[in-house]
Amino acid sequence: MRFGTLISLALALALLAPLAQAQSADEPRFVNRMLDDIRTPAITPGDDGILSFTVNNPDAINLTSPMENVSIAVSIYHYATLEDFIPISEISNPPVIAESGTIVLNMNCGDIPPGGSYAVNLTIQTEKGTPHGSYFSQSSYLVRFMLSFSYQGQNYTMASRGHFTDAEWEHLKLDGTVGEMNQTYLEELGFDGIIPDTAFSVRKNIPLWPFFALVGLTVLSGLTALSFYVLDNPGRYTKLEVRLLRLSGRMTMWKLAIRRRFGKKR
Repeated sequence: MRFGTLISLALALALLAPLAQAQSADEPRFVNRMLDDIRTPAITPGDDGILSFTVNNPDAINLTSPMENVSIAVSIYHYATLEDFIPISEISNPPVIAESGTIVLNMNCGDIPPGGSYAVNLTIQTEKGTPHGSYFSQSSYLVRFMLSFSYQGQNYTMASRGHFTDAEWEHLKLDGTVGEMNQTYLEELGFDGIIPDTAFSVRKNIPLWPFFALVGLTVLSGLTALSFYVLDNPGRYTKLEVRLLRLSGRMTMWKLAIRRRFGKKR
């Protein structure tokens, strides 16, 4: 083999090395984008709402093979208000995922090509008795995910915060680098990456009548102040003064008519 050919082969291998290294699907820059476009509902007790997200094969340049046998497990796992943080197992009439009829759903997303995505739309069902917060202390239901797939013959499993205990989570953050996780400990727990949790709210809509009552009182207060000002300055706003006096006379007549009707006389 010629010396020049050896040099060319060495250069080719050197150029291909970064590409081969980039084929590991558990790098944080890829994992952070595997679950995206999460949209969560605000549901009135007794109604339904849509929870949607996409599962992505996030980088067609550096991840050049499909993600195969992709599956995702979705589960509602905690009820939270400003005062309480309660496991879903301790809640009566919890919201459920309509597609499974329970708080857990396992989905098969098939194969996702490089740069491709799989859209998921789930219906969250509630009952009138589903726990919710007050008007000024709304509640949330936390949702966790577990993503599994095969990439170039290797199996990967990604999990969100809800699959770790508080102690495990604190240990995962002891890597010493800001924004990084303890990858060694993560592997010991059986996972290859961390994807986001999400949450949806169940709340009663604040009634509109207090708002309209407040607006009405504000308008009435303004008109009352205006009438006092006009009547305290006779001759300055003649037309408005005449209208106010007429209105005052009519109100007096209405009062007299009401008193006569109900048998009240002076």
